[in-house]
Amino acid sequence: MRRIFLVLFAIVTLTACAPSGGILVSNDARGLGGSLFIEQATDGQQFLVLDGPITPETSFVFQAIVEQADVQGLVITQSPGGDLLAAHQIGRTIKRERMNTLVLVNCISACVDIFVAGKNREMTDMAELGLHSATNRDVSYQLDRKYWREMGFPTINEKAYRVPNDRLWIMDAQRARELRVATRVIS
Repeated sequence: MRRIFLVLFAIVTLTACAPSGGILVSNDARGLGGSLFIEQATDGQQFLVLDGPITPETSFVFQAIVEQADVQGLVITQSPGGDLLAAHQIGRTIKRERMNTLVLVNCISACVDIFVAGKNREMTDMAELGLHSATNRDVSYQLDRKYWREMGFPTINEKAYRVPNDRLWIMDAQRARELRVATRVIS
């Protein structure tokens, strides 16, 4: 399988027309669309970054990248969440492919659905997760309940659904580690 850096050659047209748009990605990050970017570390390694809202386009671009390259994981700089079904599609792919996830700053709402799918789920010591019930409780609750069971965290989902959708249950990195939502906290 090809490494993530080969994606740049395979999707050059997407990269060329995608706006940067991210809040916490560098000016050199290559926008792929759907709040996804490729960043390059100082040692030359490249990594896939989610920086912004989750949309159906995010899922589409993510799926295309995974089909074309050996993606080891997803770095989440910050995301306010977004489309629940798109997050579930991304999460199921992450789980199936045994990818790792890392949150640098914050991961809110549907973003947490992506984060919990990781094989190794790391958070920086300053990172936070934000959970709450979905806007459309009747439909979303059943979808979320099934999804969070698949991911192995049914009790976390039940607690999240006790929080009204206009509020947040903020979980810092240490608490996420205690609840085993995060596998490791890094400094």
